[in-house]
Amino acid sequence: LLHFWGIYLELVCVLCVIWEAMPPILHILVVGFHHKKGCQVEFSHPPLVAGTEGKNECPSGWKYLPTLAVPDGSHNFADDTVFFNLPSLTDPKESIFGVSCYRQIPSERLKIKTADVTRSTVQKAVCALMSYPIYGYVEVKLSLIAQCFFDQGDFSSVDILVNVYEQLNACLTHENLTGISPERYYGIGLNLREIVLKWRQKILLIFKMMLLQRKVIIFGSPVRPICNLIIAVASLHPHQLTKGFREVACIKTSRPMSPCPEYTKSSENDMVEEVPHEGDVVTSSVPDEKVEKEETSHNTEAPLSRDASADALVTTLTSLSSFDPVEWGAPLELFSDGHLVLPYLSLPYMDLLSDPAVCGYTIGASNILFQQKRQLADVLIDGETTTIDVASVELRKQLQLTTEDLRFADYIIRNVLSPKETAEGSEQWIKNQFQGYMLALLRASQLPEGAKELDHFNAAFVAAWQKTPNWQQWNAKDPLSAHEASLCTIPNVHPFAGSLSVTDMKLKFAHTIQNTESGRKLNQAVNTTSKAVGGAIMQARGAFSNWWSTITTPPPTKAQEHRHSTEKTPEEESQCDDEEPPATKVEVAKEAELIDYTRDVGDIFTI
Repeated sequence: LLHFWGIYLELVCVLCVIWEAMPPILHILVVGFHHKKGCQVEFSHPPLVAGTEGKNECPSGWKYLPTLAVPDGSHNFADDTVFFNLPSLTDPKESIFGVSCYRQIPSERLKIKTADVTRSTVQKAVCALMSYPIYGYVEVKLSLIAQCFFDQGDFSSVDILVNVYEQLNACLTHENLTGISPERYYGIGLNLREIVLKWRQKILLIFKMMLLQRKVIIFGSPVRPICNLIIAVASLHPHQLTKGFREVACIKTSRPMSPCPEYTKSSENDMVEEVPHEGDVVTSSVPDEKVEKEETSHNTEAPLSRDASADALVTTLTSLSSFDPVEWGAPLELFSDGHLVLPYLSLPYMDLLSDPAVCGYTIGASNILFQQKRQLADVLIDGETTTIDVASVELRKQLQLTTEDLRFADYIIRNVLSPKETAEGSEQWIKNQFQGYMLALLRASQLPEGAKELDHFNAAFVAAWQKTPNWQQWNAKDPLSAHEASLCTIPNVHPFAGSLSVTDMKLKFAHTIQNTESGRKLNQAVNTTSKAVGGAIMQARGAFSNWWSTITTPPPTKAQEHRHSTEKTPEEESQCDDEEPPATKVEVAKEAELIDYTRDVGDIFTI
């Protein structure tokens, strides 16, 4: 016992040394924009490069870190927030996570101006580099510190930044971030409810898109909404932020690249691990009896009634959500082995996307060149208009949401719009619903090919997903077999499977109009036509009123004409003597009205 106790104490000491070397908050930085030198690190605590003062120094592996902190197009905004990821400088299987709070203020607000302040505005960002992806938690505190840092009007005074570094590390401990319930640190500030209301059914489409591990670019400016969208959707995959984000920025490029750090031979050898790539066949160690048992259970399970009530559907989803995701294999390895998640990427990193070692990615960008380089992405998403552009027809079919999927998304939207006291509609409730959906999807993916239950999730999507490394690795472990007894009471179908209704037709039509190219063109044509027809109708109504008034108004009598001709206003008396008589004016006006009316009617018939 004493021997084992000594080993335990030694391990604890080693872990303490590691934790002290890697605190939750690694660095606090100030990145400024210089009119001649561009973006550069002006201050870092502790220094990014050991043995320096922490000014104007940046490691070679993080050469373009300043361009991530001050995003492209930031000069158009007074403030913005950036989430970004970096590869670790020491460990090729670890990532570093960053939050940058950007501000732009008039130079007149500065109490002390330095020689480099030569323009009417000053652009700087206060950044934090972290060893855990707690973006929202740090953003809430860092934005307040950034505001205070700018309000003091003296950028040479950095005591407030040193204090926030110490205070954040005192509040955040490794036990809190890796303990029993660390989600409360990872989910702060993600605004899931706002994202659901903005993206609606498309949030489920992006959720399923991540499972396919394709190349996705989300562009927009300012970048805070697109960064938040990427992290929020990733958080809907159970335990991804807490356990599945270690390698989101790790990549061993096929050639040396300046944006990426270079590792020693020993660290590269530690990285060697055989993993299947997309398209490779993974042989499961499960015996053939397992497959026969699945087919038998598939045939003997009682399918969900076609006229199932809404309460029964919600009960099924609630039952699925009650299972611990760790027990059924969460998190899936979505972001590893060349599959990157970079909430924001600046222009100097563009060449990284075309490297053969990069298999897939989900990135955010604000530079228009990412949008113009169409060959870089399988899917382009506009963060402002929520437009999703899928290049491949085959991929478009795989990402098509089924009627059951639309019901599930509509169920979430309705509860978010009308939250209840029982926490329905809250952010944690949203995550629980996607957790249940994910378990149902995993169960259906193990059904035999051609099973009708696969159509509920889109059979083309399931077939494509089964070819990805993340599904093959999960299927090889077969974590559901250990819970077969408890899962057998829940139908192995989509939680929202059931008979069609008029509401389903409305959902399908609305989704088609909003997401297909032909639907968008039809919607645009309808809007344009309605404006044109509406304007023509208003013109015709006005012309008809004028024409009708000329018909219904009786002609003036001779006495009235004589009175009008003799009674002149001062303005009329000042007119020239050769002016036409009033009667002639009336005839000309009537003729003009008839001409206008004819033109308006012609326009209507032309439309």
